[in-house]
Amino acid sequence: MNFQGKAVLVYLEEDNIQRAYFRVRPLMTQDGPVGPMESTYPDDGFLRIVPDRNEQHTFKDRMRSLSGLCLVDLRLFQPDANKIRTNKNYSPERGENNQFIVYSDAVRALPEQLLYQVVAEADREKAYTPCVYIREGANIQGPFRRQDGQSAGDTQQLPPDSTEIHSLSLNDQELLFYWPKAAEPQPVPETETEKPAEEPPQNAYEQIQAMDVQVSENANKLHDAPSVSLAPVEQQPSKPLSGTRLYQAPQRAVPQRRAHNPLMEIVERDRYAGKYEAPGATLPQTAELKQVDNPADALKRALKSLWQTPETQRQAVDVLLGQPGMRQMLSKALTKETNDLTLAAMQSQLQEMEAERLMTLMQLDDAKKNLSAAREEAIGKLTAAEQKKLDQLTAAQEGARSALVELEERIEPLRREAEESLEKLSADLNAQNKLILPVLGKEASREELISRVENAMKAAGFLLEEGDAEALLTAYALCDDEITFYSDAEEDAKLAIRAFAAALGVSAQDRGPMAEAVILPGGDAPVMLIGYQNHTHPLLTCCLHEGAEDRQENYRAPSFPTVPVSPSLEALPAALPEYQPVIKAAVKREMSTETPLSEDTKAVIQSLRKALSEVRPLPLSAVDQLCRFIACTQNTLKGGVAEAIDRAVCLYAAPYLVGWGKKLEEIKPLLSAMPRTLSALKA
Repeated sequence: MNFQGKAVLVYLEEDNIQRAYFRVRPLMTQDGPVGPMESTYPDDGFLRIVPDRNEQHTFKDRMRSLSGLCLVDLRLFQPDANKIRTNKNYSPERGENNQFIVYSDAVRALPEQLLYQVVAEADREKAYTPCVYIREGANIQGPFRRQDGQSAGDTQQLPPDSTEIHSLSLNDQELLFYWPKAAEPQPVPETETEKPAEEPPQNAYEQIQAMDVQVSENANKLHDAPSVSLAPVEQQPSKPLSGTRLYQAPQRAVPQRRAHNPLMEIVERDRYAGKYEAPGATLPQTAELKQVDNPADALKRALKSLWQTPETQRQAVDVLLGQPGMRQMLSKALTKETNDLTLAAMQSQLQEMEAERLMTLMQLDDAKKNLSAAREEAIGKLTAAEQKKLDQLTAAQEGARSALVELEERIEPLRREAEESLEKLSADLNAQNKLILPVLGKEASREELISRVENAMKAAGFLLEEGDAEALLTAYALCDDEITFYSDAEEDAKLAIRAFAAALGVSAQDRGPMAEAVILPGGDAPVMLIGYQNHTHPLLTCCLHEGAEDRQENYRAPSFPTVPVSPSLEALPAALPEYQPVIKAAVKREMSTETPLSEDTKAVIQSLRKALSEVRPLPLSAVDQLCRFIACTQNTLKGGVAEAIDRAVCLYAAPYLVGWGKKLEEIKPLLSAMPRTLSALKA
């Protein structure tokens, strides 16, 4: 993309991965966002900033002050200024990934009246531009200064669909910028434009310094004899070289120097100083002639005098080395000497390193070829193995399909036989009897079961205190498939049964008085049958696979729990929630974890049994369930063991006290700490 003569919004950052330098990424021009720049400026869409020759010393400080959004302004330069150029040092293998450079004099801060960010009032101080436009819904007004929010000129309102408002993605944020198409400034004449200096290419010395490799400690010991003998190197088969050929560069001819003769130098200097040469040009008669000394001769004479003592020699050397460019000139002069052993050793090392580099490159090429061949071989083997496995799976699939067809053919007669048996069984049964097939259930946790019961009972309109759901589930888990619900109204008791069945994900079916129900073997979820105990209170019979047995009218000592339920006067019944069926074994496992009873608890139970024996002895089966209920709930109920005893007596002993309530006054002191039992007895 050609940015010549344009102002470009860029993002400036300092890259410290390889070495510290600054680079910019073009984001937007006055015409809109520039889009992905990797195709224009490979490898990563950035341009490296190089210092202009007028700011060699202030370059880094100024670039760090501009870090973030800034402007590459090419409008003030002539087209031939060529501020964006190809990077001569572009070398991705050495870490220089910027193929193009831009000179620092074209990079400047965002002007106040050129580009405006469109922000909400709350984000004004966080804007990137010095002046902003404030957006409130579809109303966009500005410009205002970022620091204090004061007007920065004639305030105007922008339409939301203005073509001069552009959306820009920056740092994972979508930002809006308003860039008005104002008149562009005219370029200055070429005579006023100072041509920037080219980025100097790195010479050999700078390249070696950039490698950041210290000279081996043995570099100055190459002329010494080795201290230890080296073992002979095993002969390796030679390989033909395919890289760049190595050859000895021709040495520059060194002129022969004349032997140092102090006497001849003095004579020659004095002869040259005393020789008079007439001027070669025609001079007027009035021209004034004067003696001019040669500075080089003066330096030689001064050095001759200074070189008499070590102190003056040191001072002379310091003065010479302090002259600009003297060190480089001395280095070049020293490199012409052929007798410098250190330089010769370094040159030899460089040649050996170049040979090793070429050998390494060739070995790397061979390794790549070997890797490619090994990869192709491995892919071939893998493909063959996968094909073999696929063939085996295809054959197994065909065999399974044939077996399935065979099984379906064998099952079809059995299916027809089962259907005929069911039809015959249905025809033989009485019209009042029912066929019940349990369903398959799923696992459920203790918390899920309690939540289900609470939701179902509250939806049905019953009062439910904390701990009621846990007590109901525990009693159901411990009972022998039978549990009774008591209420003032028979329909309320039946509704409580249906709500509890819905919590377990099944439906409760009314089997009627003195009716039998046939439960077929099948699933593992509970089966809920609504019966009647003594034709008075609804009875929830919980059977799994076996049939239900009716109770005789004269049976007055139930060994199963009785649950009192009370409707809420403020609740309005709603539809019961729908849940998936649960496994009955899961309910028993989750709700029947027992802990040992304390001696005090056992003493309370024994006192209760002795008191009830005056009316009618409590059956051992009921005593067993009462003790197990306390053991399962004494550590989980909020009231602890006291609440567990109260709930257990209410569930398992209250039916006896209701049926034989003549001597309730005698045992009221024993029940004084059992409010639920007293409430159920209405005593």
